Amino acid sequence: MSFARVRLLVALLIGGALLLAACSSPPAPPPAEPTMAPDAPTAASAPEPTMAAEPAEPTMAAEPAAGAPTASDQPYRVGIFEDITNTNIWNTIGPGATAWNFYVNLPQYGVLYTTFPTNLALIPALAAGMPERPLQREGDFFYADVKLKPGVTWSDGTPFTAEDVAFTANTAMQLQIPGNWSSNYDPVFLERVEAIDPLTVRFYYKEEPGLAIHEYGTLQGSIAPKHYWEPVVNEALQALDGATPPAEGASEAEMAAYEEKLEAARQVLLNFTPDSTQPTLGGFTLGRWEKGAFVENLPNPAYYAQGATITVYADGSYKEVQQGSAAYEEIVGELNSPAILEYTEGPHTAGTIFNLYTDQNAALLALQNGEIDFLLNPSGLQKGLRAQVEGQEGITIIDNPANGFRFLGFNFQRAPMNDKAFRQAVAVLIDKEYIANTLLQGVAFPMYSFIPEGNSYWYSDNITKFGLKDDGTPMTRAERVDEAVRILEAAGYSWEGGQKPVWDQATTGVVPGGRLLMPDGTPVPELTLIGPNAGYDPLRATFAIHVEQWLNEVGIPLQADLLGFNVVQERTNAEVKDWDMFILGWGLTPFPDHIYRFFSEAQAVPGGQNDGYYINPEFEAIASPITTCTSFEECKQIADETQRFLSEELPYVVLFTTSITEPYRSEAIEYPFTNVLDGLQNIYGLPSAVYARAE
Repeated sequence: MSFARVRLLVALLIGGALLLAACSSPPAPPPAEPTMAPDAPTAASAPEPTMAAEPAEPTMAAEPAAGAPTASDQPYRVGIFEDITNTNIWNTIGPGATAWNFYVNLPQYGVLYTTFPTNLALIPALAAGMPERPLQREGDFFYADVKLKPGVTWSDGTPFTAEDVAFTANTAMQLQIPGNWSSNYDPVFLERVEAIDPLTVRFYYKEEPGLAIHEYGTLQGSIAPKHYWEPVVNEALQALDGATPPAEGASEAEMAAYEEKLEAARQVLLNFTPDSTQPTLGGFTLGRWEKGAFVENLPNPAYYAQGATITVYADGSYKEVQQGSAAYEEIVGELNSPAILEYTEGPHTAGTIFNLYTDQNAALLALQNGEIDFLLNPSGLQKGLRAQVEGQEGITIIDNPANGFRFLGFNFQRAPMNDKAFRQAVAVLIDKEYIANTLLQGVAFPMYSFIPEGNSYWYSDNITKFGLKDDGTPMTRAERVDEAVRILEAAGYSWEGGQKPVWDQATTGVVPGGRLLMPDGTPVPELTLIGPNAGYDPLRATFAIHVEQWLNEVGIPLQADLLGFNVVQERTNAEVKDWDMFILGWGLTPFPDHIYRFFSEAQAVPGGQNDGYYINPEFEAIASPITTCTSFEECKQIADETQRFLSEELPYVVLFTTSITEPYRSEAIEYPFTNVLDGLQNIYGLPSAVYARAE
């Protein structure tokens, strides 16, 4: 799955027609999806997680660096309320994958192909032309050649070649970098990548890859500059000291020794801090980063797509034309319908300033005062805060459907979290409708499936929904307690002193029983739930507090520990899991291979996407074919069965989703379009397409 939608080539939606098409039909098939950032998170950690500064007043916008290359006189001023943790592309795409790191870092990089955020069709970025099917055979391998656009250079003037692509993919696989790298360049399928010539890269697969692996995986992976990173990678490889992966059947000691060296090698690369000369391919280069204050991205004068004309047609067809020495023309579709949008790719501003604020309240005040133009937030603006700016002159509010969810996860290395019956009982006890509709006043929407309903081609309603009655209405509190007790007793649980919790109709409350005993008679230990604090996300904090209450009522001793976002990311990604449950969120790709990736055994590693270390051979058999299916019809059947299985197994309890509400200063900036699945935040605020109005 790709988390690097760097190119901002998207369609204007006329009356929502294209968005409707995107949500009700599959992406256009190759030679005719995806995306968390998880919140991104993506559950992400970084070598030195940095908490947002706590200034007495909202941070004022920084001024662009003197002498910086500019496309206009005004910068694009964006508010954030969590600092980035690194500027290292390997870390950002790997264990440091947070929304905040994505917002700043990914507009600097490029991919071979990307997806249209509105109709989800595959389009070329750095590649020339569309990918071909079927793949070719060479001995035991399948291979695919991809041609690159000629004349593309890195920001330092070095030519972009197939060597960069091969270097990036092979490094990610050799060092087994976790997270999104292992999704894009999946060593289970991808054997190696070779530069056939400067403008032809060849991908060798061990078996024929499905759509998720090739078109929506490998070909959407981020690309690093070989000439800059090769010395760092060579230093990392020295830490391996010549060690090679142990042969099949190697002893645990041999495996552990190799893993120790491999981790040391990874850390050399992931902990490296790039300097200001780090070359980029996207529309921007890194300017300054003042920790706890702001980050600055400057326009990349060598950006290959700057000045390209993008035209979008009513039937979803797409055309991109670039003139000059690096001229190219890309056409996807038949172009047989009226054009509904034409615009020129930028950047059109003097760069992007990401100003850091204490929380949403401080950032919104800065927007009202004219200090920033747009507020980036993976969850969108809170309903209560919306009322503060709605109707204010010069500010426009946009609403878009979300493509993500917030969830309760479990540590499967500990009991009773590794017991399905326990997780089902927890799911029954959580009254999503009460929290979403009553406490949060409709700003959150209860969710049960692992694919959002808005992604309607892939969504299946044929799932088990714990906490709902057969008619689809929510259980009462009494029914929830009774059902949770029934599930637990059927699985062999009991309560100390034989006193199980019961609902007292007279007091409309739970009469506590004894402490819950596991099937072997052992009392359930003191449990810890970690999640973001209310300053970062009051929605998830509200869920955490009530989960704590409802579980304690039935004899499950749980304490909610609400922390800064970066701290939660660090602890969920750590090798040693010092928690029992956690609440986080994912932003998703339209192509739903996340329903396998998030719970695959291969991702159950430090910094991987399977934070709870859920491992289940039955799940692997059902879900892993999503990586090898080669037609949307076949993939749909697999997705439906996987959703059904996950709704019973509950490696997560999916809690809720939201609409994405985003305010911006329409008196100061102008976007070519605003209707995008998951909001402008999902495409990083459109930094290379936004215009700053002249003052």
